[in-house]
Amino acid sequence: MQILILLKTIQVNALPLKDVIIGFAKSFGTDYSESCNEYQITLPPNWGEGYIRGINFEGGLGILQYSCIFQEDLEIQFVVNDIHPLKYLFCVDGTLKHRFGNTENYHELGQFQNAIVASEQHNGHILNFTKDVYSDIYSLEIDRRKFKKKMFCEINFSKPKIQSMFKDEKAVRTFYYEGLYSLVLSWLFQEIKDFEHTGLIRKVFLEGKAYQILANQLIQYNDDEKIESSRNLLRKSEVKSILEAITLIEEQIDNLGSVQTIAHKVGLNGNKLQNGFKSLYGLTVNGYIQQTRLEVAKNLLLNTDYSIQEIMQKVGWNSKSYFSKIFRDTHNMTPSDFRNKNSKNSYSK
Repeated sequence: MQILILLKTIQVNALPLKDVIIGFAKSFGTDYSESCNEYQITLPPNWGEGYIRGINFEGGLGILQYSCIFQEDLEIQFVVNDIHPLKYLFCVDGTLKHRFGNTENYHELGQFQNAIVASEQHNGHILNFTKDVYSDIYSLEIDRRKFKKKMFCEINFSKPKIQSMFKDEKAVRTFYYEGLYSLVLSWLFQEIKDFEHTGLIRKVFLEGKAYQILANQLIQYNDDEKIESSRNLLRKSEVKSILEAITLIEEQIDNLGSVQTIAHKVGLNGNKLQNGFKSLYGLTVNGYIQQTRLEVAKNLLLNTDYSIQEIMQKVGWNSKSYFSKIFRDTHNMTPSDFRNKNSKNSYSK
């Protein structure tokens, strides 16, 4: 028995993003709204739920955002007899399939993945959305002719691969890159999603975020060019490993080993582990360990009758003088004085 897969298809035959949104409105049989050159449609119930919005800025940058769920599998074909923008695609939630208009091979992006895509000549882009799956997709769109004119000097001082990416304003070559986007980029997308101001404030905010997204994506692109053991940027998908390191520190505070040992146990290199702790907690790994040891020691001093020596062993410190110094630097008194002053009962085990 052959199963027939129904796939709705729409075509968008326009640029820039203003006309893209207007094209979406016609295809979905709905109206569009506009506020200070930011255009948006809300999906009608017979198509799904959510919205698609887009805005262009001077200098060639634009942001297209899909935050929606479709009732049926949907293929969006971007077809226009012109050079298509360089696209930076970010899958914040859900899934997305992409292919170039002149090929049949799809690139599949899952949550936390991103791709840089540039089609050859006038060939367009095809995006596929899966039905009943909420998709939160950001597309940073760059008109390379306008962007190159504005950033000509800066592009010339970039690395050769980045120069090639931006200087190919006539779309002589196809370009494709795929990776996992960084934690910093995930914060930028969340800031855009949460921003509530309108008018001038929103326009300035969004333009600033567009350049921040581009800058951080290029930093990530350079980082991905390194061998894996030398990469520094923490990807959004690797935050789980940082949280595993936190659990490891809490559960094995008395016998942790080195930072490299912890990194190896959670599947990260040392640089990424350090950068992750700095990004999430503002501390180095050793700084976080010391803070945790002090908190555990303080709790044991207040709520148990363990001796100072026993408490030191339970938090992984071997030197009594060092323990006393660190504790005194934090609490302005020795561990013994802290216990005597704050405990309901003074222990003298």
